[in-house]
Amino acid sequence: MAVPSIDVKTSNAPAALTPADALTSAVALRPQLRAEAPEGEARTFHSEELHLEFVERGFYHLLRPKLFGGYEFGVRDFMAVIRELARGDMGAAWCLCLASGHNLQFASWWPESAQREVFGDGHFAAAMTSAPGGTMRRGDSGDWIVNGTFPYASGGPYSTHFMGHVFAETAEQSKQLSTFIIPRSDFTIRDDWGKTLGLKGSGSHTLDVREASVSAHFVLEGKTQVDMNVDNGTPGLELHKNPLYAGRGIGFFGLELASLAVGGVHAALDEYETILRTKKTPMPPFTLRSENSRYQTWYADAVNALAAADATLDRAADLFLEYSTRGAEGGKPFDQADDLYIGRLAVHAQNVAWRALEGIIMRTAGSSAATNGSRLERIWRDATMVLSHQNSIVQDFIGADYAAAALATHP
Repeated sequence: MAVPSIDVKTSNAPAALTPADALTSAVALRPQLRAEAPEGEARTFHSEELHLEFVERGFYHLLRPKLFGGYEFGVRDFMAVIRELARGDMGAAWCLCLASGHNLQFASWWPESAQREVFGDGHFAAAMTSAPGGTMRRGDSGDWIVNGTFPYASGGPYSTHFMGHVFAETAEQSKQLSTFIIPRSDFTIRDDWGKTLGLKGSGSHTLDVREASVSAHFVLEGKTQVDMNVDNGTPGLELHKNPLYAGRGIGFFGLELASLAVGGVHAALDEYETILRTKKTPMPPFTLRSENSRYQTWYADAVNALAAADATLDRAADLFLEYSTRGAEGGKPFDQADDLYIGRLAVHAQNVAWRALEGIIMRTAGSSAATNGSRLERIWRDATMVLSHQNSIVQDFIGADYAAAALATHP
């Protein structure tokens, strides 16, 4: 792949930004996102010019702590911006979201020494994979030596760092799943993305790590991001004094993917409205579809479905902070059942939007609207990738886990 030539650490983000201003800025960027989407697919990640727009509009700093120059947006406000960007182009928004969103995890779970070293170096964005991709062992100096291959590392082209999971080889335990973070200089990016049906522009390449020496404070030994226990608080809560940095991980990840998916279906609804206003009915009397009661009802049903999906995402995002705050204030800890509930709400919203796309928009827009290269065809392909994403599939497995945990804690 043609690795971006710009310095990925370049940051000219505004000193201050409100959620309302960020949302307005995301909407204003939609024409550029739409225009560049086909080119981004061909390249397999968005352009350097668009990346700089993301940087200069502050989108990488939405979840970054104020202590390190960020805005400390709540999860709900972050997801709202992501939905609007995905309404322009899901692929570019995916690449941004999955790299910028990890500001939250890094600021929550890593020790102050690691945060000061990484955040103090300027712009931060980190690709991450949840599946273990290798191993790490103790080096002669006491640092960890990491080796592994990590596919589907979304956001890699413009990431300053990478977070991954490996099995730590220790004297006490030979297969201890652990989490690490490394700088860009310690990984290489394969030119292997773009073969999937959709999300070809999401920058989800494979990253290779070979003999990377990692200091102990950059490793969370015996901990995984998909099941992070925060019962006793977090380094981020202690450092930043904000419950935002006291949460778990799997529900937030589900919110990211669902926000991208729902934003993409909003884009499909935009296309559908244009079709209704410009095409005539297939049956007499041949009027504009926007004037036909059947098409009007289909449109209304799609609007209602997306309103429900948006509301569900907003509620799930609010629960993240509600549970974090409750635990931070000495109440019931933010536990696994809470985390799984947020994730399942997110996937429910995603599925509501998918059914509107599949059963209304694509079915009634007509085959001519989904020809090769059309925007609706690209949105459809991108949406199918979220539908088949591992996070969506595992919901059928973890539903029982959620129910068991919830029923155990709520007799």
